[in-house]
Amino acid sequence: MDCKNSLHTFVHRTLIYRLIAVGLSLSLLVGLTVLFIERGRVSHEAIDFAVGRLSVFSNRYDHLLADPNNLEPEKIQQAVMEFRSTRSYNKLGSLVFVGVYDAQGKVITETFDQQLENLGQLKKKQQKMKIKVPGDGNERYEIIRVAGLPFLRIALPLVNGSRKRVGIINGFFAFSPETIDAFRMRGLRAMVSAMLIVLLTTAMLYPVILRLTRRITRFSVQLLDANLETLETLGNAIAKRDSDTNAHNYRVCIYAVRIGEELSLSNQTMRTLIKGSFLHDVGKIGIPDEILLKPGKLDEQEFAIMKTHVEQGREIIQRSQWLHDALEVVTSHHEKMAGKGYPKRLSGESIPVTARIFAIADVFDALTSKRPYKEAFSFEEAMKIMEEENGSHFDPHLFDIFSRIAKPLYERFGGKEEIFREELHEIITKYFHEGMDCLEY
Repeated sequence: MDCKNSLHTFVHRTLIYRLIAVGLSLSLLVGLTVLFIERGRVSHEAIDFAVGRLSVFSNRYDHLLADPNNLEPEKIQQAVMEFRSTRSYNKLGSLVFVGVYDAQGKVITETFDQQLENLGQLKKKQQKMKIKVPGDGNERYEIIRVAGLPFLRIALPLVNGSRKRVGIINGFFAFSPETIDAFRMRGLRAMVSAMLIVLLTTAMLYPVILRLTRRITRFSVQLLDANLETLETLGNAIAKRDSDTNAHNYRVCIYAVRIGEELSLSNQTMRTLIKGSFLHDVGKIGIPDEILLKPGKLDEQEFAIMKTHVEQGREIIQRSQWLHDALEVVTSHHEKMAGKGYPKRLSGESIPVTARIFAIADVFDALTSKRPYKEAFSFEEAMKIMEEENGSHFDPHLFDIFSRIAKPLYERFGGKEEIFREELHEIITKYFHEGMDCLEY
């Protein structure tokens, strides 16, 4: 699968997953919110009815409340029973308990609906609860549960025609089965409707977002290709200035990648290795020609100047976020296992594995390639020279791995000046283009 299709497949798949997740989450959130709103609306209808029903008592029996100091319990009890029996039931529910108390909270009368199915449990609940006094900071109503069923407990002031408070009236309002069903059904219907609206909206947004992501896909592919072209161009420019050929960069990159594959390095590490292989000598752009292209051995002062290409390479690469990981190779490919390299005299595993791999690839290619100041060594001569530095210059484990694969690599690429674009394209596709299916490159 090519880069564009790989990224498009990833974006398409991710978009579907994310939209489904967001759509379901949002629809559930909105649905639950609507559920509680609708249930609240039903509850308030019943509450308003129950509170209004209980408040009627004061007006209807005002003549019994005229004298606060002479309330007659028998007459008030009779009035309560009459009040309960008159229009005691509504589709929203009914009053199943009415308690009347004087201003000090002393019981005048308490009347229950004797036909109530859970009468005994309601009585026990009522006996355990203190008289609810309106105006003492408590709400004038609350929802309680008895035997798993909701009841509305109401408390109102009992006033006479002179608007003087003479006592307290408490009531328990039992919601009807229809009201309880309405709590559930109206809320559920509203929730399902809200969820469907959100999901349909999400589905309608999908093609719009997909068109935008396709544009992003194309742009991302073009951006990656531009970055890779810049990487190749910059590396080749430095290679040609150094050795009159840019084939060196292709060969060392292929050698390094094959060693890395034998180690089963992660894709991210392989990308670092590839970038570093092309840019390892980028700092040589700052080395004078008389030193860089000198056909003979450099003297001590010239070699000191040559070594500065590492620091100059670091200064160039660190400005690029995309190339920043290549610093591992750029700054450490001249370090040696025994700690006698430069610039930091790192040793052993303190040298990044990418730099240790590249050091082997770089030296092998330098030995087996013709340069203005030397002829190419044969494969056997090159391996013998490197074997002598195994453990001091090169990582023994990595060199053993390279030794097993070096011969076929040499026969295919060693010392040849052709540009191995097919091999490079294969490498780029595997470690950069295919990596785009997780947006990592």
